[in-house]
Amino acid sequence: MKGFTSKFEKHLIGVASTAVLILIWKLVSLRIGTDIILPAPETVLLRLEALVTGLDFWMAVGATVLRTVYGLALSFVLGFSAGIASGVSRRVDAMLSPLVSVTRTVPVMSLILLAMIWFKTDLVPVFVCVLMIFPILTANVKQGVAGVDRKLIEFSVVYKLSRREALREIIIPSVVPFVLGGLRSSIGVGWKVVIAAEVLAQPVRAIGTGLQFSQMNLETAEVLGWTVMAVVLSWLSEGILDVIIKRIRPEASVNA
Repeated sequence: MKGFTSKFEKHLIGVASTAVLILIWKLVSLRIGTDIILPAPETVLLRLEALVTGLDFWMAVGATVLRTVYGLALSFVLGFSAGIASGVSRRVDAMLSPLVSVTRTVPVMSLILLAMIWFKTDLVPVFVCVLMIFPILTANVKQGVAGVDRKLIEFSVVYKLSRREALREIIIPSVVPFVLGGLRSSIGVGWKVVIAAEVLAQPVRAIGTGLQFSQMNLETAEVLGWTVMAVVLSWLSEGILDVIIKRIRPEASVNA
């Protein structure tokens, strides 16, 4: 596959693609002719501008950000631990496999509805995020452990490294790329799941609550304004993770 000749070319193509999508959006909104169905891009932008001037908007955004961070952090701790344990021990793998399979296949809406019965509204999005991201990270880490170079394992045996030393010096460094890959693919899912749970659970302050309230009032432009904010937050979090990945693994910054 031919790579980009420069970062500028990559960004230029991205900007052009975004401009085309906005143009299509504008043309479709003109064709429909009613803001309740599909408002024009500039209408959404003006509504978003009005939203961001209010303190309640930023309190809702901050609450959603905290829930997403908590959910991803807990998912990371649980998924990393379970993945390492499953990769090292077949017994642990057999014990955790049903849990991982169930959490991977249960519908998101089922988890949200159950969580609404079990927890307070503020905890529902965090709980659902953990259960959705946990199997992704567990599978990635487990794959990383399975892919550890056999020569390194033999090295640890020859030099009589303890299990803790082998874990710290060989296994964990080997699974870092898999962990980062799992986090990269989990961030977008985390935002979607948290906001979807907020829409149903209706915490006092949340992007999902704002979306639901706007929809109930047929404020389509406001619904899209909240959506744009959610997309921006997801992009920012992915960008921050990309910077971290490039610092940890400089070769990851090289274009294909």
